[in-house]
Amino acid sequence: MVGGTYDCVVVGARCAGAPLARFLARAGKRVLVVDAAALPSDQPMSTHFIQPFGMRILDELGLGDRVRELAPPVTTFVNGLGPHVIQLEFPSGGSCPRRTELDALLLEGAREAGAEIRTRCRVIDLIREHDRVCGVIVEHEGVRSEIRCTVVVGADGRFSTVARLVGAEEYYGYDGPRCAYWAYWPRPADYATTHDNAAIIVHDDDDARFVFPVNRDQLVIGMTFPSTDDVAAWKQDPEGQLTNAMRAHPRFASLVEAPPLSRALGIVKARFFFRRAAGPGWALVGDAGLFKDPTPGLGITDAFRDARALAAAIALGGDEPLERYWRQRDVESLELFHFARDLGEVSYNNPFTQLVFSKCSGNPVLSQRFVDVVERRLSPYEAFTVGEVLRWTFGALLRGRFSVLKPFVRAGKVGGYVKKELERRRKLVQRVLAPPPPP
Repeated sequence: MVGGTYDCVVVGARCAGAPLARFLARAGKRVLVVDAAALPSDQPMSTHFIQPFGMRILDELGLGDRVRELAPPVTTFVNGLGPHVIQLEFPSGGSCPRRTELDALLLEGAREAGAEIRTRCRVIDLIREHDRVCGVIVEHEGVRSEIRCTVVVGADGRFSTVARLVGAEEYYGYDGPRCAYWAYWPRPADYATTHDNAAIIVHDDDDARFVFPVNRDQLVIGMTFPSTDDVAAWKQDPEGQLTNAMRAHPRFASLVEAPPLSRALGIVKARFFFRRAAGPGWALVGDAGLFKDPTPGLGITDAFRDARALAAAIALGGDEPLERYWRQRDVESLELFHFARDLGEVSYNNPFTQLVFSKCSGNPVLSQRFVDVVERRLSPYEAFTVGEVLRWTFGALLRGRFSVLKPFVRAGKVGGYVKKELERRRKLVQRVLAPPPPP
C-alpha cells in the first residue's frame, strides 16, 4: 500500500467518521477514511435510534431519504414508569435502521462525495513532528505505510486507538450501574395497531425493558437491570432469560411469541465518559470522545451533530478551531450526558420521578416539554419550572408521601451541579474565542 498526503485522515468509518468524511469531501477537502474492520459489518451495541434532530442532519448531507427507505419514520415514543405512561409524538419522526445497512449507506455517502476509503486498514501509530500529530502509520495485509495529513481524527469508538495514542484524558467518567441484554425479533404484522409502531422504554422496579422498531420488519428487544443482580444466570442463558423477562410483562409478551432472529447479546460492564477532543493536529468525534448511557438513544444523533461541527472546524484550518469544537461540544453535551446518566441510574424509578410522570401522563402541555428536550429546544434540567416542581412536591408531602423528599433533594443537587459545570464549560468556550492579549 502506498502512502499519501491528505487534509484529513479519519480513523473509523461508522456513524461519526463517515458523515464527517462526507461533510469534508463536499467542502473540497482531500479525505482518507481508514477502518480496521472489513466493512460493512454489524455494530450490534446500538439502540439504532436516530432522533428527529439527527435525521435533519442527514437531510443536510443528502442522505435522509435513503435512510428512511431502510427504516420508515418512527413518530411515537412511549416512556413508562410503573403505571404512569407518557406518549410523545414527533411529526417529522426518527428512524431505527440496522447498523449493517446504516453504516454501509454512510460509508458509500462518504465515497460518493469524494472521500477515499480503505477498510481492513489498521492504525498502529501516529506520526509526530515538533509535538504535533501530522499523520498515521497503518498496516494493511501485513504491509505498513505512512500517511501524512493536516489533521488526524479518531472516530474509532469508545476504545479509540487514536485517543490512546494521543493520551486524551478522560473526565466526568463513571462506571455504569446496569447490565443490558438484547436480541432481534420479527415485527408482528399488527405492531402498528397494538403498539402504535412506537419506540418504547418501560421501567418497572429497578428494571427497564425496551423495544425499538428496526428497519421495516424487525424489533430490537432488550432489558437492562442492576449489575448487582444475578448476572451469571444471564450469561449462562441470555436468550432464555430475555424471553422470560419479556413474557412476564403484559406490554411485551406478544412480541416474543415467535423465535428470535438473532442470538441474545449483552454488555455487563460499561464506562461512560468525556475525553479531551482536540490537540495539535488531532481531534476525536463520536464515541471516541464522548460515550454516554444509551438509555435515551442519543449516541447516533450526537455523532452526526459533532461530525458536522468538527468538519466546520477543520475547514477553517489551524488548531484554535479544533479546540473551539471540543469546548463547544462539551457545552452542548453536558446536560444531555447527565440526563442520560439519570435515566440509566438504578434509582431512576423513584417516588419523585413517579410523581413527575404522574403529572405529565395525559397532559399534552407537559408532555410536549419532553418532546422539546429530545428536539434540543429545551434543557432537560429546565423542562419544569422551580415553582411547578415545588408545588408538586409539597402537595405530595401534605398527602403523606414523604418518600418523594429524598429523591427530590438529590435531583436538586444534580441540577445544581450540572448548572455549575455548564457555566464553567461556557467560560472555556469564551476563553478560546477571546482575542489574544497584546504583545
